[in-house]
Amino acid sequence: MDNVRNEKTPSLTETGLLYSIGAVLLITLGSYTQRRNFATGILITEFLIILMPSILLLVIRKYDIKHVLRLNRVSFLNLFIVFSIMAVSIWLVSIINIFNLWLIKLVFGKVKFSTLPIGDTPLLINILLIGGTAGICEEVMFRGVIQRSFEKFGAYFSIVVTAFLFGLFHMDFQKLLGTFLLGMLIGFIVYRTDSLFAGMFAHFCNNSIAVLTSFISERIFPSDMAAMQSSGDYLSDYFDLLESMPVFQKITLIGVWIAGALFCAALLAGLIWALVLNTSKSFKPINHSGSERLFPGILAFIPGLLIVTVVYVIIALQMRGIWPDLLLFAL
Repeated sequence: MDNVRNEKTPSLTETGLLYSIGAVLLITLGSYTQRRNFATGILITEFLIILMPSILLLVIRKYDIKHVLRLNRVSFLNLFIVFSIMAVSIWLVSIINIFNLWLIKLVFGKVKFSTLPIGDTPLLINILLIGGTAGICEEVMFRGVIQRSFEKFGAYFSIVVTAFLFGLFHMDFQKLLGTFLLGMLIGFIVYRTDSLFAGMFAHFCNNSIAVLTSFISERIFPSDMAAMQSSGDYLSDYFDLLESMPVFQKITLIGVWIAGALFCAALLAGLIWALVLNTSKSFKPINHSGSERLFPGILAFIPGLLIVTVVYVIIALQMRGIWPDLLLFAL
């Protein structure tokens, strides 16, 4: 069993407190600073709220940072496979998000559309802000620290739970499913390559593609994008049109969506298998026979999860017109 990893990693109590403190700071300081100035707010959110507490935890508790964060080299071929995975997955997630938004439209009667607040900021700056900072800071916290703390209970358990916490942390239930799926994918990439750098690169690719897509859309369809930005319920018109279609036409359109999703899923599965094959010699399984128990450590996540739940409920009530727009979360 010499090839099995079993080094000291953060406890659930520590990462639960990290998550809960991060949630409090995110909806207060992070929300406030992003509303005042998006660029400055992003830097404060990513580096002061997300990255710094994670690094302080590792330093103060004297953990082996290189081990916990998996600061290992990743081959160029693996980076190429990771890029291909993210390029395909963003289309699959986009299709899934369409169904997710449609379901929300059926439940709440409208969809709150939001675009990346890139404004007139140069494209490269937006890529560095939205792709680079998130790729570094969020990966350190989630795949670096939190996922490590759950690995005592199983590698795939840690990937799924961390992805769920990651999705909730974005506080946007309209994209929750897509963010959760991307979180699982990045978590698997980090686990399989044994390198957080691979996860950072994957996260950077995903966010940068989103920035590029938004940038190109604003220049090709400026009037549509302006209308979407001025009316949060702009997408409802499209879903109303979809719902008013004849049954056969509606079924055909949904069939095309499903076919597209299946094609992307098949391609994604092939790329994931390529990553598995290319890491088969260097991959080392995780020994999850640690002494820590899931309880009571998991209770440290409850304050953060309660805060996130309150935010989601308020957003849902606002969409139903029940709660006044007193709290505007720019998350």
